[in-house]
Amino acid sequence: MIYDAEVTLLDTWRALEGLVDEGKCKAIGLSDVSLEQVRDIFDAARIKPAVVHVESHPYLPQWELLDYCREKGIVMQAFAPLGHSLEPRLLDDPVITAVAKRVGKTSAQVLLAWAIQRGTALLTTSKTPSRIKENFEISTLLKMPCGKSAKASSHG
Repeated sequence: MIYDAEVTLLDTWRALEGLVDEGKCKAIGLSDVSLEQVRDIFDAARIKPAVVHVESHPYLPQWELLDYCREKGIVMQAFAPLGHSLEPRLLDDPVITAVAKRVGKTSAQVLLAWAIQRGTALLTTSKTPSRIKENFEISTLLKMPCGKSAKASSHG
């Protein structure tokens, strides 16, 4: 890939806004960005981001970014909600596996439920039909008492 260091993220955003104006797309968003970058674009944008697509899972929860997105009405889309195959493996995490055993689900199902319950949209992939089916068979992990968020209770 060749990147032009002269082109800023805001320049790119302005070009995306032009595509919306031309009717070539209905919604635009950001990917692989920091909270600071999202704030900068949101503050300068004529058309606000519809989605922010970032890696997010229990090892990288991105709580501040999620809070900001909620406050601004932006969908936070989590990719790699099951983590990566690198060590330590999220699917083998002792807390995740213990919760999975307690609720009668797989570690993957627990991680997907966590992502949904905290309010993120998510993307996950599989080529295995049984795992694709399993990804749809998730359920609520824990109902929160009124007035408590999943974030508040997960922090102690």
